[in-house]
Amino acid sequence: MGFLDYFRQPDLLVNLSPDDFERMMKEEGTKPIDVRTQMEYRHGHIEGVELHPLASMKELVPKLDKNSHYLLVCATGHRSRAASAMLIRNGVTKVSHLEGGMRAWRGSSKPVVAEK
Repeated sequence: MGFLDYFRQPDLLVNLSPDDFERMMKEEGTKPIDVRTQMEYRHGHIEGVELHPLASMKELVPKLDKNSHYLLVCATGHRSRAASAMLIRNGVTKVSHLEGGMRAWRGSSKPVVAEK
């Protein structure tokens, strides 16, 4: 993963608003993934979104179903963009991310689950 992956929009990546992300999470065949750190995740995440930190994506990618649609989220959109670039380079063609990340999600007053 290169530095520019955090800022460059991959061709196949679809940007989603919080409303679109929430709607798509309910669709069959979608797999939402949070790529933040465990500490960030514990302080507030979207219900039903699995944690797979960006640092662990290299190990996760070979296990992914390339026919699924992955919905990625991070704090601001940079790490999810970088993770999407990695997925796309490895043959996953259906990748979307929450544009603006959890900052946008919270800004839209969407529900957040926090762990104690």
